[in-house]
Amino acid sequence: MHVAAPRRRLGHHGRVRSWDAGRLVEDVERVAARGLPYGALHAELAARIRRVMPVDAFCWHGLDPDTRLLTTANPVELMLGGFLTPETEAMAAGAVVTSEYLREDVNTFASLAGRRLPVAILSETTRGQPERSARYLEYLAPIGTPFEMRAAMVTRGRAWGCVVMHRTEATGDFTTDEARVMARLSRPIAEALRASYRFDAARRADEARAPGLLVLGADDAVEMTTPPAVALLEPLVSDDPAHRSLPAPVITLAADVRRRGQEGRTAPPLHVPTSSGWLTLHGSLPDGAADGRVAIVVQRAGEEYALPLRLETFGLTAREREVATLVARGLDTAAIAERLVITPWTVQDHLKAVFAKTDTHSRRELLATVFFHDQLPGIVAHDPLNAGGHLQPT
Repeated sequence: MHVAAPRRRLGHHGRVRSWDAGRLVEDVERVAARGLPYGALHAELAARIRRVMPVDAFCWHGLDPDTRLLTTANPVELMLGGFLTPETEAMAAGAVVTSEYLREDVNTFASLAGRRLPVAILSETTRGQPERSARYLEYLAPIGTPFEMRAAMVTRGRAWGCVVMHRTEATGDFTTDEARVMARLSRPIAEALRASYRFDAARRADEARAPGLLVLGADDAVEMTTPPAVALLEPLVSDDPAHRSLPAPVITLAADVRRRGQEGRTAPPLHVPTSSGWLTLHGSLPDGAADGRVAIVVQRAGEEYALPLRLETFGLTAREREVATLVARGLDTAAIAERLVITPWTVQDHLKAVFAKTDTHSRRELLATVFFHDQLPGIVAHDPLNAGGHLQPT
């Protein structure tokens, strides 16, 4: 197995000054407002974090805020740094997925997302015995990055992503001060990820495409797939920084389906952002299948999911999303107040907050900005309407 050579230590390694940390939070908040695609956003964030602490490699992941399952993985720095190769990347991905969903391990992303301080250092959690973690034995130590710090990116109780920070023996372990810095960055980075989805995956193109199906074997090899599944998953494959033939969320969902199947439970659907819109993946065990095979149906995310998520990417609260959704359905203030059992004045207060967060000034402008945003590229391109009344890309 490939083992990376010791790397040059990056930056200083000691106590992080509060002034540096405060400036870093402000800088990340400015980056969040730019709505960068997630690959470019990861690079910008990594560069800024390195101003206050050395990190030999970052590995960024997206999370579905509903299920806290992995939706994206960006191990580019691990590969560019020589820690992983195209051959060992699959091993690393398998070790991470297994530790997250198929066995007990420390500092899982889902557990971090539920903590008051969503950051953990492997050596601290294991009390100086990192070998207690199977992930350490199978993945971190063999590739030459024995020191790990993980952080979940959470805002308003919703996790939008997470990051694994790797260090070599030459750089040394992470510190409690550095963990506190990442805890302060959790919210602004979560909001940056959320904004990235608003400018990227909020679009829904080719909405009428039929669902697709693929069946995975116990080793996650594709046994069968349909043409619609290939077409729907193509953006995930083409946008994957690691150039995997099987996208990370498919492997993640398959692992979750197997785990829940052993417990007699059904896995919830996984909603995944892509550069052409949100996808929904439904996984299940084929009837009578006890050999680890998993069937996955892939389809465009329905409006009942896409609409609230599109609103949430603007930072709206749950109540504000309810009000905005009812506005989209044509209800006036009195009807919204009756439906939500609140006063008309409260409705107006919520609308003011909605307008402020979406940078709009009226209901009509809100509809144009939020609900018609996904159709704008098709309107500009003069795409025709399909039988369902939706724009059909040519």
